[in-house]
Amino acid sequence: MYQPKEEIYKALKSLGYACQQGSQAIFTKVPVITFWIGSNNPEYNLENQIAKQDIEVVVDIFTNKSTDLSRILSEVEAKMRTIDYRLVHSVDVPNPEGTLFHSNCRFSAVKFK
Repeated sequence: MYQPKEEIYKALKSLGYACQQGSQAIFTKVPVITFWIGSNNPEYNLENQIAKQDIEVVVDIFTNKSTDLSRILSEVEAKMRTIDYRLVHSVDVPNPEGTLFHSNCRFSAVKFK
């Protein structure tokens, strides 16, 4: 079974920002990119072997400035495409005054064995 975390971490970390794996990541430095695997669903062939996996990755980006958030999201999208993940959802999470700017997005890929 293909385990995507290491490949995703290396790709996102190469952008030069703090990067952490985990849906409840605690960070002290921004900008930061966090990610977790939202789903990893295998499909089996007639020999009961994994033929492919549908993978969804949830990525959150936190920054101090809205303009940085947009720029980093563009960088993340381009980097994820290099490892065959496509952006399927992106939303700016509402932020009360004085809080971090936050974008939540999901990427999808099909990985063949």
